[in-house]
Amino acid sequence: MRLTYTAEARMELVDAARYYRSCHKELGREFKQRVEAAEDDILLHPEAWRSLVAPFRRKLLRQFPYGLVYHQPEPSWIEIVAVMHLHREPSYWHERM
Repeated sequence: MRLTYTAEARMELVDAARYYRSCHKELGREFKQRVEAAEDDILLHPEAWRSLVAPFRRKLLRQFPYGLVYHQPEPSWIEIVAVMHLHREPSYWHERM
């Protein structure tokens, strides 16, 4: 199975990683590790996490206020559509549906 990011989601990921790296190098590294762990979890169990608006689901990151919003357009493909900050407007990504 493959996992991809939309351009918008990729930019959100880069911005968040850059922010945490600017706070502390180790914090940036930890954020990256948590994202990778969430990606692995999604690939292993794509239907395990909360459904937001069908067919979109959200996997929360451990220790960071972010969630990966994704869907499965094909059986062998997961697409991340948002790297959502949990303390900001929660529905901003709906225009990407």
